[in-house]
Amino acid sequence: MSLPQNLGPGATFARDFRIVRPLRAGGMGAVYVVDQLSTGKQRALKLMAPELVHNPEVRERFVREARAAANIESDHVVETVTAGVDEETGAPYIVMELLRGEELADAVIRTGPLPVSDVAEVLEQVGHALEQAHRTGLVHRDLKPENIFLCVSKRREAPFTAKVLDFGIAKLVADGMQKTGTQPLGSPLYMSPEQTDRKGRICPATDVWALGLIAFYLLTGRSYWREAEGDSLQILLREIIVDPLSTASERATEMGVQDKLPAGFDAWFARCVERDIDKRFAEAGAAVQAFAQLGASLPRERKLVISTQSIDASSVPAASTGGGLETAPTAYIPEVTAPTPDRLTTGSAAASVRSAPSSPPTKRSPAIFAVVALGVGALAGGAHFLLKRPERTASSSAPAVTSAPVVGATASASASAVATTSYTPPVAPTDPRCQAGMIFQEGGMTVMGAKDMPDYTEARATHEAQISPYCLDQTEVTVRAYEACVKEGKCERTPDDVDYEGITDQAKAAYKPFCNARKADRMDHPINCVDWDMATKYCAWKGARLPTEAEWEFAARGSEQRDYPWGSDTPLAKNLNAAGKEFAAWSEKNGMKPGQMHEEDDGFVGTSPVGSFPAGATPAGVHDMAGNVFEWTADWFGPYSPARAVDPKGPAAGEKRVARGGAFNAKDATWVRAAYRWGNVPHTYNHGIGFRCAAAPSAAAK
Repeated sequence: MSLPQNLGPGATFARDFRIVRPLRAGGMGAVYVVDQLSTGKQRALKLMAPELVHNPEVRERFVREARAAANIESDHVVETVTAGVDEETGAPYIVMELLRGEELADAVIRTGPLPVSDVAEVLEQVGHALEQAHRTGLVHRDLKPENIFLCVSKRREAPFTAKVLDFGIAKLVADGMQKTGTQPLGSPLYMSPEQTDRKGRICPATDVWALGLIAFYLLTGRSYWREAEGDSLQILLREIIVDPLSTASERATEMGVQDKLPAGFDAWFARCVERDIDKRFAEAGAAVQAFAQLGASLPRERKLVISTQSIDASSVPAASTGGGLETAPTAYIPEVTAPTPDRLTTGSAAASVRSAPSSPPTKRSPAIFAVVALGVGALAGGAHFLLKRPERTASSSAPAVTSAPVVGATASASASAVATTSYTPPVAPTDPRCQAGMIFQEGGMTVMGAKDMPDYTEARATHEAQISPYCLDQTEVTVRAYEACVKEGKCERTPDDVDYEGITDQAKAAYKPFCNARKADRMDHPINCVDWDMATKYCAWKGARLPTEAEWEFAARGSEQRDYPWGSDTPLAKNLNAAGKEFAAWSEKNGMKPGQMHEEDDGFVGTSPVGSFPAGATPAGVHDMAGNVFEWTADWFGPYSPARAVDPKGPAAGEKRVARGGAFNAKDATWVRAAYRWGNVPHTYNHGIGFRCAAAPSAAAK
């Protein structure tokens, strides 16, 4: 989008805010990290898109809702520092605080189901925010785990401070819904029955419905709705509006987590998700107090702690001096698709139904995040119902939304170093021949191997290969996607340590922090420290498989036999995440063997969020086939046959499996050549190995 003025780093806006860096631009506006000159503090600056500035209705709503959110007197709502209209550009803006911590949804993924005492603590704090909002005439209408942020508490005895986000798209009760057909309706999994009706009565009890469903999710780690794992919006709406509601314990028993619910939870939950709005808890405070009684006699257990120790930035490596890591937005820009009918209808039976994602995490530091409370889209105030699965529980696919970014501080030694631009996940084009998130590969004739690699004989036996059409993941499988499989019990948890042939104790200690699993700040980094069997099981869970070595090389090289995925130009920091001067500095600091591929700093000591280097993508749009992590393929490692073959596969048996692509620590450009082959024992847990999946074009999306 065009911006109201040149807001590059160092530029001053509204006389008091110096731009540190842009975060993200969307159709409704843009967000920046700024230094407030009058206070010396860093803030988040949100600007309305220039094309909306002259829309009087949008401007009026922007100002009104910003003021309404600022009037909520609660420590559990993100502080609005100031709001106004810039004299020079005429652009409305909002300035808000930055926070450190993690989204509640990420916390549950990291820790698993929470004990009753933790849930009670979350609900108490969230309830306070809701009570104060309701007193000002605001109903949130989009309460969900992704819109609750857990911060480092300023009180020593408190494990965290919960902040409710996205009041910028809240419902002003006094407005009435008849004024516009573009009111935000909420996220499907936490949406109340009255929100499906354009004329439904929106009141504080609307948020109570969501509060009950959130409590179930926190206790069990699972959504209450059966269709949460399905694809039909119609079925989900029928569950919400029509079908008999099972008790919470019945649903938990179906999931095998009945032991997670405290005694008395059924009655409490039933009063939260009562379809008759007058029979629900009338307000959040009453619901919170009633829940607290459920755990009053239980021993106090604490799993959920956000501490300064866990996010200490004092151990920043020398390479990470370029600024903060940018993390996932916690709000969303609802897609405007069509006017809302009197009763919410669906476009097609196959529409995805899970809640709106807080956009995939951007380049995070270890749990040091700055949260922008209002989504970029919320700057304009209007919204439409969103029909997309949350990235929290599904594999990476094109999100239907973007949102206000979250900003991080510097990285610890165990995290990736700083990148200077915000992370926007790649979006795979929709192709009916492929699963969501996959790119169709036309196939064709190619030559495997490369004669110009004299020091590497395993790739020199060139031979022709005819490759049939197939589909390939656009990106490496992420931590978020893999943990969704773990959550369903279909995948094994990856270890927290590295283990492979020849590793020394020193190297093991140094590389262990690079394993990404269960690190909330790396949910969009590739899963690594994963062995071949784990990768195979994940792909099978997705209705896919590991690519053959031939398929992998064809995607990276094409029929034109490129040296690298992007062509034949020498690898530079713009193309890939490999060993630049940032990794050389880390190696020297940790006593590891020195070396680097180029003299530049690519911004990451360890892995990067997938798709962070679009200049290194293949012409078809497949990302990270050079650098970031090597990728397991289906084949055993063995000498090439010189004979021409159709869809060749490796030996029938062997001792090692083939990994391809190079990794973030690749010091030699040969390692990221598209023809480079690396054999590894299948049961290897290597910080530099991950994977992506492939499938036949006819494979149905899961």
